[in-house]
Amino acid sequence: MRTKADRIKAFRNIVGKMIPDGMYRRMLQDDYFEAPASATHHGNFPGGLYDHSEMVALTLVSMTKRMELKWDRPESPYIIGFLHDYCKVDQYTQNEQGEYVYNGETLLRGHGDKSAILLLKEMRLTDEELICIRYHMGAYEGSEMWNNLGTAIKKYPNVLWTHTADMYASHILGF
Repeated sequence: MRTKADRIKAFRNIVGKMIPDGMYRRMLQDDYFEAPASATHHGNFPGGLYDHSEMVALTLVSMTKRMELKWDRPESPYIIGFLHDYCKVDQYTQNEQGEYVYNGETLLRGHGDKSAILLLKEMRLTDEELICIRYHMGAYEGSEMWNNLGTAIKKYPNVLWTHTADMYASHILGF
């Protein structure tokens, strides 16, 4: 299993300066590189959030090349992939048995919305990046989202590819 130092080194090698220094410092402060991705599903271990996000980013980059996807800016697959689940930095705590459990004490709720809010405090996102992060859960957001999701995909087709990369990483690869 990779260490926090291994994850940080991998991240810096992959993204270089695509992520602003202020956001990188926030990631370190929020323990992004050691947070789990879930309590009971994919990435439910220390560093699972980073491992999942790295896989989503690399999948989006691969899809972009193979399918010739067009983005508002070339670094978007990296930004979206690594930061789409930023909402999870404070989402889980460990109980007495060392198991991850949902943290009901967070001030912000939600998933895509929460990620977008946290990111916008530290960095500029294009409209496309913002919408891809907001709607990356696809139909998992619930039935009331269907109309909004369809509108988002029509305006920014990469919303669908972001969701696909997320599902591929979590459900097929187990990250």
